Amino acid sequence: MCASAQYEEVVAENTEEVMLRAMADVRVTYEALDLSEETLPLFEGARSRITVNPDLAPSDSPAARFIIECAHKYDEPIYVFVTGPCTNVVSACLIDPTIMDKLVVLWLGADCLDKKSRGFHEWNMYSDYAASQYLMNLPIPLIWLPCSDDGSVLLDMNHDDLSRVIGTGKAADHLKRGLPLKIFSEERFADPNWHKVMCDYMAPAVLSIPDAVEFEIIPAPVITDAESYAVDRTRRKIIMARRPDNRRVIDDSIEALNRVIAARE
Repeated sequence: MCASAQYEEVVAENTEEVMLRAMADVRVTYEALDLSEETLPLFEGARSRITVNPDLAPSDSPAARFIIECAHKYDEPIYVFVTGPCTNVVSACLIDPTIMDKLVVLWLGADCLDKKSRGFHEWNMYSDYAASQYLMNLPIPLIWLPCSDDGSVLLDMNHDDLSRVIGTGKAADHLKRGLPLKIFSEERFADPNWHKVMCDYMAPAVLSIPDAVEFEIIPAPVITDAESYAVDRTRRKIIMARRPDNRRVIDDSIEALNRVIAARE
């Protein structure tokens, strides 16, 4: 998810409710794709934000414990894709700091350093502001995928793109109509001018087609309490990814959707 002011109050006050709603949505997608939780397990995330915890304590959860388990189980680095608030992965590192050198985190969140408008408004950052600050401060290898102004917000899917999704079964119907209709009305979705920013596609794109994204090595910015960035060039280096090639990323996503559908038709 990216910037969406309409959700800020809900998330700030009802973290548990939002998490449970997201779990329910994922289970609907599992059902449409004939996926089993035994084959591809799901883990509940945090029920409270680090931001509101006493002394900014970690928010323990099954998801955080699974990250810790994987970090200890495998010898190779564990890549953690975070396309929402970073509460779970930060909590895992605070609960067990020994895992930090085993993780590589890809976080879709926060605004670009040179954001033109004043103030922070990005949803994933604000859903747990303290966790976002922690993520930039903890010594975790990090690939940062900021949202605006030239970040993941540039990814945009239109009506013609969605018409290229193939198939007639329940998986195709869910991916072509079910998910968009959760956000748009039938009339709006039928509009040939329909389009939607697809920020989340940035995360898989950096691994699927990395040459479609620009990367830069920068010092990890400080996310201040004053809702601004501070730059300290002595801080650890992170990778920042932005300026995605919209057409290549959207085309790659359509191909991936069609592969998933074809395997279940």
